[in-house]
Amino acid sequence: MNYFTTLLSSHAHTLRLPDQSKDAIEGYVLQHQKGNVSLERAPFRRQLDFWAFAIASSIARGIPPLEEPSANWGRKFADTRSVQMPDGLCEMLAVVTLTTLGPDHEGIDDPSQIIELGNRFAGAGCPKLLNQLSNPDMRTTVLDKALEFASSLRSGTGTEP
Repeated sequence: MNYFTTLLSSHAHTLRLPDQSKDAIEGYVLQHQKGNVSLERAPFRRQLDFWAFAIASSIARGIPPLEEPSANWGRKFADTRSVQMPDGLCEMLAVVTLTTLGPDHEGIDDPSQIIELGNRFAGAGCPKLLNQLSNPDMRTTVLDKALEFASSLRSGTGTEP
């Protein structure tokens, strides 16, 4: 475990996704599927993975975090002590917080503010991500759409859905 993983996992900080999108999100998360569902239909193993991709989507598209606190629009899907936060995700959150708040901000090393900023970025990126995943193109699977969307974000060629 690295410093940021230890910092963010030391207390239970609430991870949230938009409440109004609960069913749509769970449709793409493997842990919420019954029976034998393939990764092609539910490409995210956990809601944490969806949350992280929504944050990355928001940042890659230059979408600012939501202004309103996540407690006002989001629902708790986990806390940082109940899920295994990958080191890379924790490092990404630290970098995002540093670049968003600036090095002199009083909450720059406050785990609750780091997670809250992640929640607000996830909330901002979630509608675009869900829109991209639900694209009605019948020739591609949801996994294909997720990979194509990730590739477009990485290359900077992504277009607004």
